[in-house]
Amino acid sequence: MPKLAATDRTSGRRGHRTLCPATRHALALRRRIRALGARDLLLPALITLLVLATALFPQVPLRDAATHGEVQGMHLAISRNLAIIAPLASLLDMQALLTVPQHIALVATLLLGFALWRGVAFARSTTWPIWRYELGRLVLLLALLVLVLLVNVLVPRPMARLVVEDPEVVVVDVHAHTASSHDGRPDWTPARVRDWHARSGFHVAYITDHKRFGGALDGVATNAARAGDGVVLLSGLELRSGGQHVNVLSMTIGDTVHLVEGDHLTRSMRLADGRTPVIVQTIPFDLALFAGSGQDTLPRTTALEINDGAPKGLTTGLTRHAELLQLAESQNLALVAGSDNHGWGNTATGWTLVRVPGWRELTPGDLAVRLEQVLATGRRATQVVERRTPLLVTAPQAALTVPVMLLTVTRALTPPERVSWVMWAWSTLLVRIGTRWAAQGSLARARLARRRHRLRIRLVPIGTTAGMQG
Repeated sequence: MPKLAATDRTSGRRGHRTLCPATRHALALRRRIRALGARDLLLPALITLLVLATALFPQVPLRDAATHGEVQGMHLAISRNLAIIAPLASLLDMQALLTVPQHIALVATLLLGFALWRGVAFARSTTWPIWRYELGRLVLLLALLVLVLLVNVLVPRPMARLVVEDPEVVVVDVHAHTASSHDGRPDWTPARVRDWHARSGFHVAYITDHKRFGGALDGVATNAARAGDGVVLLSGLELRSGGQHVNVLSMTIGDTVHLVEGDHLTRSMRLADGRTPVIVQTIPFDLALFAGSGQDTLPRTTALEINDGAPKGLTTGLTRHAELLQLAESQNLALVAGSDNHGWGNTATGWTLVRVPGWRELTPGDLAVRLEQVLATGRRATQVVERRTPLLVTAPQAALTVPVMLLTVTRALTPPERVSWVMWAWSTLLVRIGTRWAAQGSLARARLARRRHRLRIRLVPIGTTAGMQG
């Protein structure tokens, strides 16, 4: 019986070797799949559970910036390319929408998670940790965080686009920059500014560079004759007036005669066509220096940013939300949003909606006049729509940034994005299988090399001895 068993095993191995290569690879893959443990299935299973569970409680990714309530008659359009990279794009968008304290909480949470992971590993181990390996892991984590930030601000990718159903509504950005600003991206030309705003769903963008008009001049010169035929770029200027950063809409180089003491605006300032300019108070700002109705040395502020795309602006818009609303109500200010985009990033944080009947048939210059007439009417002139972000203000709330961020992202996913998330999650198993397959192949080759090396060592002395005896 033992001989028969040995013969059966030998014939079984021979039979396996006679299989075609495709069958052998399929059997090997099946063995590797069966070898997968609970730890391998944990991550894709958790992601799938999160995506499916939040589908029962969906949430629109937009909200009203003033009330933080729901919005009607508009949606975010997701392209096919964006849906394909949905997990990466969604997380990068959310990272770009976080406030400064939330960024700090995100990094602190990741470092704490790393410390707990390694602490559990040390507790289970019977040997002392090799600290240079642990330091290497920490450096790798920090490098990964920096890489994600660089990808988010430098690498172009598909963007979510605001679509408004009412054709009489103009979607406006009152705060954009080009390479003419000292802190603008060197290759951020007016053409790229126009493309960025078109992909975000804007119809109009005011180029408000810092004390420069080069980008605005080039942008205005390349406008279409009809406002509805493309994104309209209008002139403006960002400067300090009375100690505050403000944007003056439709200001041109000829209007700089109203600047005194460097860039201080005179109270009697008028545009070249005689109009009183629309002055936008950007955020953050010092309320004590605000040029409101009680200020008698500066031209009065017309509009107030409640959403600004820079991290400090997003922080002010959230932490001082009630104060900004009260100021807008008391001073009858139009609420606006500014991307404050200098070429770094691919996420629009907010849009200003202004209703101007027949705007598509106007020239860019006439549209600017109509827009600013509406903005000058005050608080009810606009609606500001923004991307939904975690409403975490205090320090204890900010500590929940990571879980709340994940819930906010996954609740706002569209069906194609949910499919993409699940597919990418389970594709990690293929990576694990491939990695183990390669590791096992390398180990087998190393063992074979060692066996051959030992065989050579054994043979050389025997041959030498035999030669000497001969």
